[in-house]
Amino acid sequence: MGAVYKAAMPMTGRIVALKVLKPAEILEDIVGEDALREMFFKEAATMASISHGNVASILDVGTGDSVTPPHFTMEYFCGNLGVLMGETYEVERESRRLGVEASLHIARGMLHGLDRLHFEGIIHRDVKPFNVMLAEDQGGPGQVKLIDFGLSKLRGEKTAGHKGMVVGSPYYTAPEQEADPENADARSDVYSVGMTLYRMLTGTLPEESGSTKRLCDIHADLDCAWDNFFDQALAVDPEKRFQDAMAMIDALNNLETAWLSQKDATCVAPNLLFEPERHDPEWLPRHESVKVGIKGARAFFDLDKLWRPNEYGPSAFKNTDDETVLDRVSGRVWEKIGSRYPLTWERAHTHVERLNRNGFAGRTDWRLPTVDELTTLFTGRTEPGEFCLESVFDPRKARLWSSDTKAFTAAWYADAELGFVWWQDRTCRFFVRAVSGR
Repeated sequence: MGAVYKAAMPMTGRIVALKVLKPAEILEDIVGEDALREMFFKEAATMASISHGNVASILDVGTGDSVTPPHFTMEYFCGNLGVLMGETYEVERESRRLGVEASLHIARGMLHGLDRLHFEGIIHRDVKPFNVMLAEDQGGPGQVKLIDFGLSKLRGEKTAGHKGMVVGSPYYTAPEQEADPENADARSDVYSVGMTLYRMLTGTLPEESGSTKRLCDIHADLDCAWDNFFDQALAVDPEKRFQDAMAMIDALNNLETAWLSQKDATCVAPNLLFEPERHDPEWLPRHESVKVGIKGARAFFDLDKLWRPNEYGPSAFKNTDDETVLDRVSGRVWEKIGSRYPLTWERAHTHVERLNRNGFAGRTDWRLPTVDELTTLFTGRTEPGEFCLESVFDPRKARLWSSDTKAFTAAWYADAELGFVWWQDRTCRFFVRAVSGR
């Protein structure tokens, strides 16, 4: 229906998302140009009518002319749940597991945003990971922001369509909505959140993991109360489902309370990652920055298909008395706290320059780490059975800029909490954790 561009506003330079009406020819033939224009501006009006922390905001709308197509601008966010999970457009492929706490945080944010929409009688009808943005201006996974209201409808409204046309995205669409888009209601959106949560926890879809397998059998950290939750969240019959977003939030809160009690009882003493599985004094991570494109990056960084290290490098971290952390294997010294706020890639270099100018911890050789160095910070704690592992670093400052670049406008970063490597535009904001030594 449209194309979305990353753009800079005149004068201020603020980065925004610019959505342009640019429908596929087949959709234009089926629905018609006038109906698509109406749907496009209805999306802008819908988003503009909602003021809520979990719904992206509209900034401006242009009706278009003979040269410029209809368009609107909205908040831009570098973080995206689909990217965080490593989901591709081949949705049935395995994705990354996010860990219980991050998954609950994101699902709860999605539900709060949907509850605000449903309160106004708006049904989203296309809830899926790539329509969930994550604001990067805070630690942790980020604040959830729902986007893409092009398929939404008011309760009771008849929408433009065509007999047999499916509204929504494969796997995430509720059965009744797939059969007839006009039947979608709040319970249909709640179903999509349940499917997204299942995938965040397991890296699979229920159909792919096997319908006869219980979640407590395939995930070492979850008991069978989670199966009871998903039996209700993903019920084929909407009457047997959670009837609204707040009902699902209440159920998630109960699961989280039980989960935290289990975690506290199991992890009596923090298992700080001071000792590596193996020591290798001859092993040193690369310290010189490189420029590597997307095609050769996985092989160069030695990453698997989900952009995780094929083998974790050895490390042995020790806190020091000067707000640094020593890796006793490599001899590298790390900034313990890191930048107070997430920064653009250029500002990340400014942060490092400030450390050197001030002689932080008595050193003047601070620099941005390479991808190879950042992967030594990965803990694997979001993998089933490993939730007691704790890093010496703040897990909320997980997405970290590297010194390695992808292109003139993009650089590589690492998510130390989820244990993967990816790239972003240099105008995005991630945290900085400087390193010292060779």
